[in-house]
Amino acid sequence: MYDMLCPGCGHRTAMMILDELIENHKLKEKVIFALDVACCSLLIDFVNYDSIMCAHGRVLDVTKGYKEIRKENIVISYMGDGAAYSIGMEEMLHSARRNDDALIIVINNGLYSMTGGQKSPTYIDVKSQNDRITTTNSLDKPRQVYNGFLIENVISKLPINYLARASLTDKDNIDIAKKYIEKALKKYINIGGFNMVELLSPCPTNYKLTPKDMIDRINNEFTKIYKIMEFVDA
Repeated sequence: MYDMLCPGCGHRTAMMILDELIENHKLKEKVIFALDVACCSLLIDFVNYDSIMCAHGRVLDVTKGYKEIRKENIVISYMGDGAAYSIGMEEMLHSARRNDDALIIVINNGLYSMTGGQKSPTYIDVKSQNDRITTTNSLDKPRQVYNGFLIENVISKLPINYLARASLTDKDNIDIAKKYIEKALKKYINIGGFNMVELLSPCPTNYKLTPKDMIDRINNEFTKIYKIMEFVDA
């Protein structure tokens, strides 16, 4: 299943969780997948639901418009961390500020994986366990560069319904991810509003690690900065 993805890719696990939940809740005929570009776009020909391919970073604009005219549909906004927190940060912030009806899944691997593994806003320097490092800008003046972008610091105080982070590594973490996604799904169906789950995701190809070593790095290093928990549960 989803054989077009690299070995060990977290997108496969995320989609299998979503497939299971959609089947269990008998939602297939109501679901619309709104997919961002990059690795997310590889899913467009394989998801077993109606789907929309969105411009990079514009998933939440598209899903807001779609939800306005087709309120009966369950619209899943599926994107990577680059789309969510870089080019799409404006859409993310204002969607949260308005508490738009949205069910959002963000796959966070710290990279722009499809285009060669460039660092995204959520990339962390695993050699440093500090929250920040000192470097210089083009004028050789010291400045602070923060390791990792924490979405909870930006939108937790806004009037959103649900925000959580889980990990797509081992069974225990995948079980937590499923629990959080199902909770977000139920809130979205029953009360609407802004409901989001971020998923720490392996990318062995671009980190040049084995799938096992990639999982160990997430479990032992990434989670020191990216806490696995529910941040907002309104």
